[in-house]
Amino acid sequence: MLNTGYTKKGDPKKKSPISQKAEQTSGKKELDTDTFKEEFSEVIATNVSLLGVQSYSKAGVTFEKISETQAKIKYNGLLAQSGAQSVKGVYGFGSNQQWENVSEAELIKEGSGEFSAVIPIEQGKNVNLAFKDSAENWDNNSGMNYTFVN
Repeated sequence: MLNTGYTKKGDPKKKSPISQKAEQTSGKKELDTDTFKEEFSEVIATNVSLLGVQSYSKAGVTFEKISETQAKIKYNGLLAQSGAQSVKGVYGFGSNQQWENVSEAELIKEGSGEFSAVIPIEQGKNVNLAFKDSAENWDNNSGMNYTFVN
């Protein structure tokens, strides 16, 4: 069963639908988990990534860890909105003041106009990102870069 870490406080004498259903089963100690599935499964399926999504939503930058060694970056920021036909992600690891293992990734333009790429990540090190177009225009979050906790 999924542990969401959420505890609902309420009247301890009032029984939940699951508890009521368990008592109604002819002496058996079975729980009807359908109530939970119906009530929460859609929210869980659509709003949670098992490995985590981080976003600079106003800037149009999203980082989704898809495995222990890879992340998907999505970009719909200033360069994309200004009509860039190609965008590269420049990324490095560790401190935002001193990047390590700096690399570039060509982002693929999706039908929606959003750009995306899958990049390797280093376990336990922050991922720092900036973006540039083919004319060398940069989107680096006003000099602060886009930093994601890994």
